[in-house]
Amino acid sequence: MQIKKTFFIGVLAFLLAAPTLSDAQDILTVTTKDRVESFTLEEILAMPQTTIVTKNDFVDVVTTFQGPSLRSILEGMEVSRDTTLRMVALNDFSSEVPAVDAFEYDVILAVLLNGEPMSVRDKGPVWVIYPMDDNPELRDEIYNDRLVWQLKSISVE
Repeated sequence: MQIKKTFFIGVLAFLLAAPTLSDAQDILTVTTKDRVESFTLEEILAMPQTTIVTKNDFVDVVTTFQGPSLRSILEGMEVSRDTTLRMVALNDFSSEVPAVDAFEYDVILAVLLNGEPMSVRDKGPVWVIYPMDDNPELRDEIYNDRLVWQLKSISVE
């Protein structure tokens, strides 16, 4: 009987310590000189979503990406189009991106790849995606450097 009681207490302790939806982790932080906003995957998925069907140098076939527009995030934080964004990945790779890109093109912060959340292994949880197939001028090498995957933060400079 002691083994069952010990087992029950162990299971109960595990369940109480297990993460819940309310313990969702922030996956993206956006920083301006006046404010800092952090977002969980659930919060990002609750935003209006934009779908881009495109290919780029990092996917072999036309792929469906979905996520909020970068423009909507910037507008919500009152970021002007003449600023520079420092995009930083989980491995600390960074790229400077002109904010005007988000206002001229439907750049998204993709969190779904072919309808599924992206794992870190699959370039997630957030990947900056440009609509390259819709805009031939975006097929330039300079834009490939702006396709930051495993994005963890955006700083407005």
